[in-house]
Amino acid sequence: MDTDHKKKAKGDSLRQLRRALFYETQFRNAIVSDDAVSFYDVNVSKDLIENDFFFRDDENNFVSVPEYLGLSAPCKFSDFVYRWSKTMIPDLTQKPLRNILNLRDTLLEIYEEGRRELVIDYWAEIAKGRKIFFNQRFLLTKNEAGEIYALSIVKDNTKLRESDDELIKKELEKYAYSDPLTHGYNYIKFKEKLKEQGIPGSIICLDIHSFKAINSICGVTRGDDVIKNIWECILLSIDKDKGDLAAHINADHYIIFIPTTDEEKIIEKLKDISVMLMIISIDLDLPQIKPYFGISKWSPGKKIEMSYNEAITAKHNAKNQQDIDYAFFNEEDINRLVHEKELIDSFENAILKKEFNVWFQPKYTPKTKRIVGAEALVRWIKEDGTIIRPSDFIMLFERNNIIRKLDEHIFRNVCIFQKHWLDSGKRIVPISVNLSRASLYYKGVADQYKRITEVIGIEPKWVPIEITESAAIAEESVKDAIDKFHALGFSLHMDDFGTGYSSLASLNMLHFDTMKLDKSLVDFIGEFDGNRLIEHTISLAQELGIQVTAEGVENERQVQFLKNIGCDNIQGFFYSKPVPAETFEKLLEMEILDSAQESTNEPGLIEEHISEFNHGFNKPVLYTLMINLTEDKITDFTENGDWCIETSLDPSCYSDAIKSLANDLVYEGDREKFLKILDRERLLDSFGGVEDTTVIEYRRRMKEDFCKMRGIVHTFKVAGSDCVWLYIKIFCLDRGL
Repeated sequence: MDTDHKKKAKGDSLRQLRRALFYETQFRNAIVSDDAVSFYDVNVSKDLIENDFFFRDDENNFVSVPEYLGLSAPCKFSDFVYRWSKTMIPDLTQKPLRNILNLRDTLLEIYEEGRRELVIDYWAEIAKGRKIFFNQRFLLTKNEAGEIYALSIVKDNTKLRESDDELIKKELEKYAYSDPLTHGYNYIKFKEKLKEQGIPGSIICLDIHSFKAINSICGVTRGDDVIKNIWECILLSIDKDKGDLAAHINADHYIIFIPTTDEEKIIEKLKDISVMLMIISIDLDLPQIKPYFGISKWSPGKKIEMSYNEAITAKHNAKNQQDIDYAFFNEEDINRLVHEKELIDSFENAILKKEFNVWFQPKYTPKTKRIVGAEALVRWIKEDGTIIRPSDFIMLFERNNIIRKLDEHIFRNVCIFQKHWLDSGKRIVPISVNLSRASLYYKGVADQYKRITEVIGIEPKWVPIEITESAAIAEESVKDAIDKFHALGFSLHMDDFGTGYSSLASLNMLHFDTMKLDKSLVDFIGEFDGNRLIEHTISLAQELGIQVTAEGVENERQVQFLKNIGCDNIQGFFYSKPVPAETFEKLLEMEILDSAQESTNEPGLIEEHISEFNHGFNKPVLYTLMINLTEDKITDFTENGDWCIETSLDPSCYSDAIKSLANDLVYEGDREKFLKILDRERLLDSFGGVEDTTVIEYRRRMKEDFCKMRGIVHTFKVAGSDCVWLYIKIFCLDRGL
């Protein structure tokens, strides 16, 4: 035991010696360091500075620090800290110094935590008007008596701090005035330089036609490279020595200034840029990079933002022109800007006064020539009866980010109409509502629209969402929104198909229920290539389980062609223009009366209905089921192979058969979805009196064989019958059947 005690004592002595040597080294370094201005020892445990200590003044003389603060050594550490902070540190609100008045407690806590060092940086005023940036280190240890000591070393880091501040300032200026992608001027720097020059001239806005198509086709990274190349072309086209300026605003938007108002010289400059962009399109193996320009005049004293907005207005004019890619701002533009401002300023008041009316354009099926749905369209009718065309305000509201509020206003009103008609016992059909790109980008839009349907008390399936093709393919976030809408029970329609740059494959990827052929495609009916294009498009859509609605149908020839190739629905002036709610309601009521007057042969009508429904489906089915939902029984089925034998299907009860099929054949991860969609009670409760079609996808498991399945679930009634019928077509997607 004596030997162990001696060893321990020897070890403690060695540790103390090492500690003493360490602090001696720190002390010596502090003394010889050029930037060390003071050092002292503190007995933290006793709150005591035992010895006098000094700092070097401007004349390199040593001055007693306690004496400078009105104290004498030895002195209490806490008193010293208080005098020191109040006398020399002007701002105690700095984050590193917020606990400086409790410095002794802080040092004790640090030691207890196992840390042996505290470093603080602060500005101190050692003389009036003279500040020094101090770096102060406290090195902590414990003596033989168990008392905690601290060695404080104070250094002057003013020069280093000023150097860092200058670097930070330069970096901030770089980020504030430099475009991060092109490393050229940004808009802020552009304005600053233009004001400095004070030379009159012209501001040019430059955009690229359908730049999003480049991002979609080539990827965002390649798109960034294109933006850089466009910037290089712009730099080559300008002469900085003559006062030309340029900046990258964002995305494919650029701004240029040239010190001239001569239109011929400006046009020549724009031609040079266009030619260079055409060349890089070829060099980079890209779709043609086609610019369009807007030009406005600027002179010192005029707000740059005003000229910039004028150039943007002119640019929008150029975008809509066929043979020319530039436009100069003129008096007509001024009048239009005034009018647009009036529209924007009156928007909120128009909402309150209910000046935005919902009109309905019916959708008809060519099979029965009956209404199967409608599209909600907004009409702005002012109190004095003045009608403002949608073309005058829709794009304007999109540019000014107020379209989202209008979208929601229209959607809410459509839900109210549907609820009113439903509660009144009237026939209702799905009424689709357009969703703008701006609304689609809004986080949580699907949840918000779902809440509206819940508050009003209408099912989402009665208010499908229409999204334009160009908006649908824009970004990954859009796909997420579409998926969310679908998951919440909304039907999704791709509007204006054929006007954008998506591939047909995107129809499957984005999970749309309906595709709407744009009028520009319908107008080609009668031309060989146009007919073939529409035929192939509809055929593919049907194979994917997507319904097709043709827009802008205006004559009998178009109707017959679309009917013959299996187009599901038709919308256009041939059947009906957009009409007010009252007129639309009467159209539905007239169809009910017509149906009541028709004689009925239920089996024959069912067969005819299914025959028309199957028209255009080219992909062979694995099996079909015909179900009388009202009586809960399977009345007919067909199969490809020995499916019925293997499944032991009992047609006597539909509900039991579906449960048995789900348990025996459907992959457990898809089982809940399968049963929910095909639930008899749900189908009956949700049936609104008009045929309805739903797509279901699931994974089938049979004898350890897994394959992906797609089902077309069609609910309908025939005239004169009280029964609701269900027709199911099942395709196998993994086997090319």
